[in-house]
This record gives sequence, C-alpha cells and structure tokens, in this order.
Amino acid sequence: MTMKSLWLERRRRKAARARLDEIVERAARLDITADRVLQEYARIAFANLGHIVEWDDTGIMKVKEPDELGAVAEIVQSAGSGKPYRVKLYDKKAALDAIARYLGMEPLAGSAPDDDGPTPEEAENARHRLIDSLDRLAAEAGERSSGQRADG
Repeated sequence: MTMKSLWLERRRRKAARARLDEIVERAARLDITADRVLQEYARIAFANLGHIVEWDDTGIMKVKEPDELGAVAEIVQSAGSGKPYRVKLYDKKAALDAIARYLGMEPLAGSAPDDDGPTPEEAENARHRLIDSLDRLAAEAGERSSGQRADG
C-alpha cells in the first residue's frame, strides 16, 4: 500500500469510528438498548389480538392490554358510526425473522425461501424471455409498416 492509501484508510476508519460513537451516544441518550429493541420485536412477534382488544355486545372496542398496543399497526373505523371494525397487527414474520437474526438462528435447511419472489436465475430467465418477446414484436411491427409502405 502507498502512503496515500494508508492515510486515506486511516482517515476513513477514524470517520467511521466517530460516526459509530455518535450513534451509540444518541442511543444512550434516548435509552435505546438492545434489550428494549428485542422486547418490541417480541411484542409484535408474539402478539395475540384476543389478548389486546375485545368488543362488547354493542360493538364498542375495549382495550384489554394497553401495554401491548405497540403491536397494533392500524385500527380502521367505520365511516358512518366511527366505531372501530378492524384491527391490524404488524407483520409477525418480519419481527420473528429479526429476532432470529439477532439471536443468530439460521433458517432450517431445505426450508422455503423467505419471500415469494423469484430466484436470481428465474429473474434472469424472465428478463431474457421479455427481451425476446419485445424483439419479436418489434420485428413484426417493422414488417407490417414496411408492408404498408409497399402497398401504399
């Protein structure tokens, strides 16, 4: 390594360390700890709507566990009556995945992928099929337009 590259690397590391110290200081100031973050993920991952809210006989929603409301993503009210008729929780799988990553748990071998999206190979094949189809359509359009010019 040259002196300049060593100097640049040292400068980059020093800046990165300063940024990390700033983030740690801010987290401490806001009382954000790994335990608190993990507790919030657990609140979402293990939430049970039946333990958080209930509806009485008149259709009024009552909160049973106010401490668990952090797992509620959305409450939809009726436009007419203004009464809540739907409660949506945050994505449990995302919270469970975050907890598993934090705890160093690996997905089971042979289990389904995390998402329903295509594999990189499938995406590449689809891209090639799309390009081929577009090329074919362009060629057909070119043949039609040249045929019209010859007739016209």
